[in-house]
Amino acid sequence: MNKHDSERIAGLLSECHFQETLEIGQAEVIIYNTCSVRENADNRLFGHLSQLASLKERKRSLKVVVAGCIAQKMKEDLLERSPHVDIVVGPNDLGALPHLIRMSEEKKARLCQARDKPQQEITSLPSKRKSAFKAWLPIMTGCNNFCSYCIVPYVRGREHSRPFEEVLTEAQELVDDGVVEITLLGQNVNSYHDGNGRGFFHLLEAVSQIEGAKRIRFATSHPKDLSPEVIDLIAQRENICNHIHLPLQSGSNRILSHMNRKYTREHFLHLTSLIQERIPEAALSTDIIVGYLSEEEEDFWDTVDMLKKCRFDQAFIFEFSPRPGTTASMMEDRISKAEKQRRFRMVNDLQKEISWQKNRSYIGRCITVLVEGRSKKDPGEISGRTDNNKVVNFPGSSELIGKMVSVKIVDAGAFSLKGIAHVPRRTTSHENCVIFKGELQRISD
Repeated sequence: MNKHDSERIAGLLSECHFQETLEIGQAEVIIYNTCSVRENADNRLFGHLSQLASLKERKRSLKVVVAGCIAQKMKEDLLERSPHVDIVVGPNDLGALPHLIRMSEEKKARLCQARDKPQQEITSLPSKRKSAFKAWLPIMTGCNNFCSYCIVPYVRGREHSRPFEEVLTEAQELVDDGVVEITLLGQNVNSYHDGNGRGFFHLLEAVSQIEGAKRIRFATSHPKDLSPEVIDLIAQRENICNHIHLPLQSGSNRILSHMNRKYTREHFLHLTSLIQERIPEAALSTDIIVGYLSEEEEDFWDTVDMLKKCRFDQAFIFEFSPRPGTTASMMEDRISKAEKQRRFRMVNDLQKEISWQKNRSYIGRCITVLVEGRSKKDPGEISGRTDNNKVVNFPGSSELIGKMVSVKIVDAGAFSLKGIAHVPRRTTSHENCVIFKGELQRISD
C-alpha cells in the first residue's frame, strides 16, 4: 500500500511542476513515506531525520515532509520529537500536500495534517508509476480485523471498498496503457464488497475477463476470508497468478486466539491443502511472528511444525515488538530479546532450507518470466518474476525489460533462481514438456 501511496505523491507533485531528483543535496523537498507496522521502521525514520541536521543548516529553504502511517500515528508529536521536520501529513490527507508545502514556505511554519477520515479519495489522486508495465490497483483501504499486535486499523481506518465499476474502469485503462501485470491491492482484499452483493470473487473474475490483462495478482489475503471459490478461480484462469500470500503469524491455536486472528491451525492447514490440490503450481508465502507476548516453547514448536507441514515457498519472519496503541502493547511482554532472537534464527534457518529445496525442483524446467529490470547483484544479468512470484536472474539485454521471456532454470538458491533465456526447438510431441499456468514449455532440448 505504501508503494502505491508513494506513486500517488509523485503524481501529485509532478502535476505541481516538481521534478524528482536522486541527489538529496539538490532537493527542495524531501519526503519520507513511512510504514509503522514494525518498530524498526520508526527507528530507521528517526535515524534518517537526524542525518539531515547539517543539510538543513546549509539549506534553510529545504522542506522535510513525513507522510504515511508514522505521520498518522504520531501527528504533532513528530514535530516535537524531530526539529528537522517541517510537514507531517497522514495517508488520509495526501491530496493536501502541495498546499501544505506552499503554506509552510509562505508562513515559515511547521504544519501537521493527519485526520482520521479521508478528506479525498486517494484513488482520485494522480499516479506516477515507477514501472511502465506493472501497476498497483487499490480496491479497498483500511481494516476491520483489529489483530492484537497490528497498528493498521488505527492508522488506515476501517475498511472501505471502491465501487466495482470504478475498479474495472481503472483496470481497463491500465491495460490500454500497456500494463502487463496488475496487482489488486488492499489490507485484506478478500473482504472487498461493493454494497450490492458483489465480493472479491466477482471482482477478481471480472478483472480477469478484461481483454489484454496478461497477469493479475492480489495482496494481501486473510486466512479467515480466503474462499474455495477464489482458489478455484485462480486454478481456472490463466492470467491470475499462481501465488497466494497467506499470513499464518503463529502455528499455535492459543496464540492465534490471543492475536484475535479468528482462525485455527486446522483451518489454515485445510486452506493450504486445498490450494496445493487445486493449484499444483501455486507458490505460498506467509508472515510469521516469533516471541509474541506469552508464547511458550510449546507454542513456538507448533509454529515450527506448521512450517514443516505447509512448506511455504517464502516466509517473512519477524520478532514480536509491541506497537503503541495496539491491544498487545497493553500486555506484559514476557519473552526476552535473546529468546526472540533464538527463535527467529531457528525459524529462519528452517524456512531457508525449505525454500531452497522447493526452488531446486525448478532446475531443468522452462518457465515464463516477466523481466522487471537489471539484476541487483550482477549488472550482466536481468531479473524478473514467474507468475508464481519466483525471482529469476539470467543473462540478457535491457531490451527485454517489460517483456515475457521463456527461461530454462539451471540453478537455484533459497531466494532466487538462475537461468538462461530459452527458445524451444520445434516439436510435434508433448514429451518432456510441462504445463505451467496454461503455457506449454519444453523442459530440455
